[in-house]
Amino acid sequence: MSYFNRRLFLAALAGAALATSGCLRPMLAKDGPAGKLRGRIALPDVSDRFSYFLDESLVKRLGRTTASDFRLDIVRQVSERGVAIAQDNSATRITLLVEASWQLVRLRDGAPVLSDQIALQSGYNATTSLYATRQTRRDIERRLALDLGARIARAIQAQAGEITA
Repeated sequence: MSYFNRRLFLAALAGAALATSGCLRPMLAKDGPAGKLRGRIALPDVSDRFSYFLDESLVKRLGRTTASDFRLDIVRQVSERGVAIAQDNSATRITLLVEASWQLVRLRDGAPVLSDQIALQSGYNATTSLYATRQTRRDIERRLALDLGARIARAIQAQAGEITA
């Protein structure tokens, strides 16, 4: 058997084994555990720009709340620090740090089901234009909020089988 035929045969054999084993079920299928959890989590209130983008990310992945069986609590802190300092003592490179701890609570008994802590950071250059620097900071805030929402949603969806059982 040639090298090419052997690789083709092994790939077909592996594909057939996976298809018949039943382990290839989409996590987000409507009848899957994560799909059944969609729209059942009450999300935190929107209070500022960061929480607006966080809410946007969570709604995209977990669905708009229709019937709450769970509540998602998020405590976050956003801070910034200058990491590159010029001779005139002004920051030319700024790092934005987001530290968040979240908890998924079952409403019927108030028991925490999942919890975790996440730290994210991203940096940007401070320019001589105040407007450009502020717009860049807003863009970094948006990216960090969307990333935080995606990480929280993935953690919840990965454990959806145990949560809904």
